[in-house]
Amino acid sequence: MVSISPTNTAIEFDVLEPRESWLRSWIPFLRWTPTSPQKVKEAEENLLQYVKTKSEGFYVNIGTVNGESCRIWTRKFGPDGSVEVPLVMIHGMGAGLAMFALNYDSLAKERLVYAIDLPGFGRSSRVNFSSNPSEIEDQYTACIEQWRKSLDLKRINLLGHSFGGHLTALYALKYPQNINLAILADPWGMTERPSELVPRRNIPVWLKALASVLQHFNPLWGLRASGPAGPWLVTRMRPDLMRKYEDLLGTGKSSLISEYLFHCNGHNPTGESAFHSLMTGFGWANNPILPRMKDLDENVQMTVLYGSKSWMTHLQENDFIENGVKSAVSVEYIEDAGHHIYADQYQSFNEAVNSCLSKHDNK
Repeated sequence: MVSISPTNTAIEFDVLEPRESWLRSWIPFLRWTPTSPQKVKEAEENLLQYVKTKSEGFYVNIGTVNGESCRIWTRKFGPDGSVEVPLVMIHGMGAGLAMFALNYDSLAKERLVYAIDLPGFGRSSRVNFSSNPSEIEDQYTACIEQWRKSLDLKRINLLGHSFGGHLTALYALKYPQNINLAILADPWGMTERPSELVPRRNIPVWLKALASVLQHFNPLWGLRASGPAGPWLVTRMRPDLMRKYEDLLGTGKSSLISEYLFHCNGHNPTGESAFHSLMTGFGWANNPILPRMKDLDENVQMTVLYGSKSWMTHLQENDFIENGVKSAVSVEYIEDAGHHIYADQYQSFNEAVNSCLSKHDNK
């Protein structure tokens, strides 16, 4: 059963998440993985200081999830007086809201942009989700909905990357009345896993190396097992990801990305465990989205953005039509972008998102 109990006090600033056990907080040398709530906070702030648009960070207390208190870390960017429908951004698996650092200045020029750390990730509460895949999906969509209600947002533009795109599609299916535009950015888990696996293009070397063990362990277990070497391991495994932020940070500051990702993922991986329960092989969901989209309300407007070089399964508009989708779904490709579409070709991505949003503002 899904249990989300709302609270009367929504916005909070005091206690940092993710919470530490009493033993770890008082005996720091027990931490094999050298991180803390304060270090996650500092890593986020060190990265976001390069974003010109000022932001306000706060926790949204959405009540309890399965009896555990849940607080969602949120940042708000842009002009408070904007009359445009706000944009809400949701990161992918293993990430956090600061990974959108290349996008905020462009996307928040004319509208409010809210970005959240999903429960189980980043600076949000590490609540334990169900082990049942359908209940996990219901719990996550209920968390997003309670977050929206707590901030009294009437209608939202919802953008999610990868796993966040999966959740965006689920939210649009369940709460179509709250969606102005849904944007799936290189979404994970759209199609079923083929019975005979065909080699997929553009699969990174780091993912091939992990593929044989991912089905047995949480995807980022190795990062936590590496302890103090974690940031170095992130840099060694993903030098390509570090380079994507050089335009923003300048050269020689890639450690800001590796430190942030390390501290985001060095804590109790409840969100990662939930993701692991939803997957069958890293690239597929055990209950893919595309076949379910025949139930999407025909009034929901949806845009799917793919990186032309992404290793994710690419879809065309006709694929949605053939699966019985009655609403208007448009598909666009960002040239020379991979899976991290928001950072690979961030200027093209920002232009595409702003264009989609402006088309739907009047609607």
